[in-house]
Amino acid sequence: MRARTIISADSNFDMPPRFPAPERRRAGQAVAAWAAAGAAAGAGEVPGYDSHSIIVDDPGGAAWMRRVGGAITDTFGLVADLPLDRRDALTGELCAACDLLAIHPAPLHFDASLTGPQSAWILLRGVALPLAQGARAQIVLSWREVLNRTATARLRRDLTSALELSGRFSTSLDPFALETLPKPPDVSPR
Repeated sequence: MRARTIISADSNFDMPPRFPAPERRRAGQAVAAWAAAGAAAGAGEVPGYDSHSIIVDDPGGAAWMRRVGGAITDTFGLVADLPLDRRDALTGELCAACDLLAIHPAPLHFDASLTGPQSAWILLRGVALPLAQGARAQIVLSWREVLNRTATARLRRDLTSALELSGRFSTSLDPFALETLPKPPDVSPR
């Protein structure tokens, strides 16, 4: 605190320039593109996020999905021209984001974790962007699939047993030697 007072009192002291760091997250990039396009003033959808976005009409009311990106359809099975259903985990999160967007029309970041197919968790990050003075919304999503605890434990067990099994047959060999490989030990029952 004292250093800040000294620095601000010295008129000859120049602060180093701030260098903008590029945004790496899809949600952050979408918000930057939304702001740059003037979407807050009523511009259209943010281009470049078609496969990872959902266009929602009447976000504070019926919340109809007018367009759903191909990657979202492939991963989550959502299709266009249907209302968002609050009973499903993903669409419930999207409805909650739309409700908050209707109350305060500003970019809204949200995170969710969902149970996915085949012992996976889906970690979801998204941003809801208001369009057309709140009459529409563009929701941009990104996600990752990770193994849940049960599948992770099963994978560890399988890898451990495979490494133990391969350890019985491993010998320390010179990889540059021209000798033939030794025969594996006999493990047949006696």
